Order: sequence, then C-alpha cells, then structure tokens
Amino acid sequence: MQVNTNPQSSVEFVSSFEPYLYHLLQTLSGKRVAVQTSTNNTIQGNLTMVAPDHIVVEVSGSPFYIRNQEIVWVTLSR
Repeated sequence: MQVNTNPQSSVEFVSSFEPYLYHLLQTLSGKRVAVQTSTNNTIQGNLTMVAPDHIVVEVSGSPFYIRNQEIVWVTLSR
C-alpha cells in the first residue's frame, strides 16, 4: 500500500478555452438569450456576464452560472 507522504499535493484545474464561443458570447452580452445545456435544460434570460470558462444568465433577478463546457447551443431570445 502506498501512502501519500506529501500532504500538500498539488491540484490542477484544467478548463478548455474555445475562442470562437467566447467571442460569440461576448457579442451577445447584455442581450436576452436562450441557452441549452448538456442536461437538456433551456435557460432564457439576460446574458449579464461572459468569462473565459462560464457565463451568467439572469432569470427573474436570479443569476444562473453556466460552464461553457455545458453549453449545447445559444441563440437570441424574445
């Protein structure tokens, strides 16, 4: 049996960055959008923030944080 003798073992966070998606999302920032996630949920609201790894969609005053890896599609909404 091996025991980890280094209690401070390093942890790495890896996130893929998709420049095309990031640029598209930036052009939609501040607009009303519909976003389908990989769990088959569609969220409609105002796209309030775009970060390299996630977006924030405000729905009825509540922020929804969606990781870019979970986005299936995004479009303008009415």
